[in-house]
Amino acid sequence: MRSRTLALTLSLSGFVLVASSSPLEAWPKEAYRNMVYDTMRLMPPRLARVLLSRDHAVLRGVVSLEGDTASTLARDGIRGQLSVDLVEDVESRIARVVRLVDEHHSFDEVAEELGRLLRIAADIADPAVLGAGSAELRRVVPEYYRFVGLNLTKFPLVHDGGLPSTVEGASVRTLLVQVASDATAAVSPLSKAFWQDGRVMPAGSFDFRSVPYAETSLSYSRGVTAASYLWLSAWAQANGDFTGYRFGDKKP
Repeated sequence: MRSRTLALTLSLSGFVLVASSSPLEAWPKEAYRNMVYDTMRLMPPRLARVLLSRDHAVLRGVVSLEGDTASTLARDGIRGQLSVDLVEDVESRIARVVRLVDEHHSFDEVAEELGRLLRIAADIADPAVLGAGSAELRRVVPEYYRFVGLNLTKFPLVHDGGLPSTVEGASVRTLLVQVASDATAAVSPLSKAFWQDGRVMPAGSFDFRSVPYAETSLSYSRGVTAASYLWLSAWAQANGDFTGYRFGDKKP
């Protein structure tokens, strides 16, 4: 193979996914795209409008996560535990966003970095990423992701008020540790639901009343909420306008 990087051209919104820059297993591409627009819905109106006009850059950031960060995510998944390295990576990205805003860089650069922050939050919230070390989950992961794809349009966007909010003073570390803990807690119920009587249960056998639907929709909402808090951590540090924000009071 001439290169370890395989460029895959995706038809959806002109996505280009670099295979070596993401964990072996990950949410379907449509899930990341939906997360982008759902996260925008949780933003203060002024920021939401600006990001919507730069959605191409946010989407580009989602699929261009650097190899070092992707490798750290993969290692954390095998261990089933969030690392200090990944937390520090996220914190440094937030600081970069603030610097880009302060130095009046193109907002496309800002939006692209926000896309990478969303990708990290989404993957930490994904039980299949944080549970990559579980043999029980690995054997059912293809069917789990097939289930996600089949039901993606049915998942309601629910702001997860149980997550520590950076808008209300929680640290990035506290937020991400909670998201990771919730993701790993979902590994066992998902593994048991998809493996019954010695075989993998087909994705189509589960409906909205099932364990997979409950766990997956919660994971989706946690990913979106966590991404919104990462974006807003940077927005607050950049003295952004929070007028109209609906999910808590911004700390001074």
